[in-house]
Amino acid sequence: MPVIPKKKTSQTVWVAKWEHKHGDDIAIHTTEEGAQKQLVAWARAALEDFDDWEGRYAALSDVALIEKWSDITGETEFLYVEDHILYSADVWDETSEKVWKRDHMKNVDVFETPN
Repeated sequence: MPVIPKKKTSQTVWVAKWEHKHGDDIAIHTTEEGAQKQLVAWARAALEDFDDWEGRYAALSDVALIEKWSDITGETEFLYVEDHILYSADVWDETSEKVWKRDHMKNVDVFETPN
């Protein structure tokens, strides 16, 4: 039996993501503005690795810096924001949750020894 949500209790969260050669960095924010500021902070902190002696990228506005980031990094790094829905714990009906647990989880006695 599928789990049926009893009510929608959710919120949009904003995920700032920085993809680079060492992996992906993410930061979750409650506002899109906060996530955008995170992108700017990452880009400004890493800019010295890509900026030339003239400092031409340092003079870019925050918006322009984020828009041009993949060009600045030679298409090796990407900065972007995604929106996701975060559901609170009370979304699922207690009865449906018990049915799901019964159908999908095995009860194991922690003192049981394998044969």
